Amino acid sequence: MTTLSVHRLSPGLRRVFGAVALAATLPLAACSTGSPAESPTSSAPSETASQTGSAAAELDPTGRWSSPEAGDPFLEFADDGTLTGSDGCNRIQTSWTLDGDTIVIESFTSTQKACAGVDAWLSKAATATVEGDVMTVKDGQGSVIGGLEKDK
Repeated sequence: MTTLSVHRLSPGLRRVFGAVALAATLPLAACSTGSPAESPTSSAPSETASQTGSAAAELDPTGRWSSPEAGDPFLEFADDGTLTGSDGCNRIQTSWTLDGDTIVIESFTSTQKACAGVDAWLSKAATATVEGDVMTVKDGQGSVIGGLEKDK
């Protein structure tokens, strides 16, 4: 029997994504229009923070990020802005930049081999965000397409 699945994530990744989704929605519950906005007590990184700023120090995607899925998909971010990897079947080679807390993956072409049992979701990567040791990968429309874990 053939079972189709969409980006099977390990139970740990599912818990992390659930916690991230909950954490992202909780601040919305605190929104109110009844009082004037107060000045923040701490400085949040701006969306245009440079790679030398504090946001870049917190967001350092350099290194290898992988998934235990069939074909062992991975992305490897280099300090010089190059990005290499594999969707588990096809090679990925491009570049990356930071835009605030978002990793922007430049568009790329890859080989188009058909590999049985491999879900080539990573070949659609356009942006990513990092929370701890988990990278959430999104496509060009901003939809989450999968996740990778930082290699130790």
